[in-house]
Amino acid sequence: MTYQPSEAKAFATQIDGLLGRLQKDAEKRGWKFYIQPSPQVIPEFLKGYRPDALGIGPDGGVVIEIKARRHDAQGESLAKIANLVEAQKGWEFRVFYVAPPVEVRTDLSAPTASELASGIAEARTLLESGHERAALVIAWSLLEAIARLVTPQGETTRARPLSPVQAVQTLAEMGYLKEVDARRLRELTSLRNAVVHGGLKTVVPANDVAQLICDLETITHDLAEAA
Repeated sequence: MTYQPSEAKAFATQIDGLLGRLQKDAEKRGWKFYIQPSPQVIPEFLKGYRPDALGIGPDGGVVIEIKARRHDAQGESLAKIANLVEAQKGWEFRVFYVAPPVEVRTDLSAPTASELASGIAEARTLLESGHERAALVIAWSLLEAIARLVTPQGETTRARPLSPVQAVQTLAEMGYLKEVDARRLRELTSLRNAVVHGGLKTVVPANDVAQLICDLETITHDLAEAA
């Protein structure tokens, strides 16, 4: 299922905001916080299960699930995970429900190499003509499209919108972004969100957009090499 772009952005912003607050809380406690954690950081007792986020402290941690709505069958599954987590000393399981937008059909098909090249050229032209805000929006939409393209799940999952943070995380986990670049792009998500949600006075540094476009060129080159 997919959503209209404006509704998908609102939904993604809700999730990003929630994850951002949870991350700040974890970091205040001196914990490490992982969004869509890789198998390498998931505790042994959770092997075979991947939470939406994971906070790890010196004496335990918190396992986080984010759901769009409540289902009886889903509740039974979550209860099993909760029992598994809470059997571990110092660990807790938390579920957050985020209200989804109205579901509608839209086309989020995988981008072609030609479409990506055209989009990158458009973003660069906008940047060079002094339209940094527009260039950022176009470039970030390409980043999210590429993230959907390389998502390892099936076609149904690929058609779903990704939040900005999820897009960066996916590209990092699939090896298309180095950790230093992923960290830089995660920091850029707040700027992207401000622009697309009406921050008319938001200043967009040209260098940040130029670097994002370079990231896109590198990733598309890697995709072409792997094809």
